[in-house]
Amino acid sequence: MKHFTITRDKAAELLWISTRTIDRYIKSGKLWYKKVANKVFLAVEEVDALKSEFAVLHQEVSTELISEADSQTVVPVSNGAPAVKTSVDTAAILDRMDKFSLMLVEKDKNIEEKSKLIRVMQARISELETKIQSMIALPQYNEEKQAAIEEKKMLEEKLEMLKERLKEQETKTYVLVGFAVVLLAVTVFLWKMSS
Repeated sequence: MKHFTITRDKAAELLWISTRTIDRYIKSGKLWYKKVANKVFLAVEEVDALKSEFAVLHQEVSTELISEADSQTVVPVSNGAPAVKTSVDTAAILDRMDKFSLMLVEKDKNIEEKSKLIRVMQARISELETKIQSMIALPQYNEEKQAAIEEKKMLEEKLEMLKERLKEQETKTYVLVGFAVVLLAVTVFLWKMSS
């Protein structure tokens, strides 16, 4: 029996993907959902399985790139000393690089969506600041002013949290790109050496 307890937003956060991607997975049948009071809940088991699948894909891309770069065969030479010949399967490397680039594209989309959300939140904070400054300190406005101040504070906290996540995600993307460039350089070097 499935437990539908994870919201779309929480699932997107756990999987480091956008809610639009979650919606695509729901539409394609990759994720099942339940709707309770106009709120969509996803099955914990399916979200965990998808998270594991992403982790495995990431691990496969990394390890396969490394194993391809490290694969060498020893070929006997006429003078008796063995020579090392690097076996490089160009099609396999290109396939793995495609997987890696798709992963980077998904991360870039996620970063772009978070940047848009940050801009929207910053605009809302500016609106609230203007509203707070223009309010008159009369008893009937005090409650509304207090609510606006609390909303502003909550949005600022959320904004800081999003900025931190965005920095982390950008750092991870740069590390992955650097890793890919190094592996590609090593692969090309080994391929040239074997030619």
